Amino acid sequence: MSEEEPPSRLDDLDARLRRLRERAKPEEADPDAARPTQSAFGFAFRIGIELVAALAVGGGIGWLLDHWLGTMPLFLLLFFFLGAAAGLLNVFRAARDMNRDA
Repeated sequence: MSEEEPPSRLDDLDARLRRLRERAKPEEADPDAARPTQSAFGFAFRIGIELVAALAVGGGIGWLLDHWLGTMPLFLLLFFFLGAAAGLLNVFRAARDMNRDA
């Protein structure tokens, strides 16, 4: 009888996984290269949607409050301008993030 023990199944599995990882290891690449870039058209579409959504939500909330309280253009105007401010703030944030990524 030999004194050597056969390799355990876990050791064998570990060795095979290590070999596969070495073979499949990609070349050292820039981690930002895997991130997709945003086109100018996509950015403009996003900005437009954010502005329209903020105006619609602000105006809708104002209209609902006016309708509920019977104060017809007071809350509509107030929340419309608050929505416009929120939309512009989102645009500035998106532009800042786009410049930072560039």
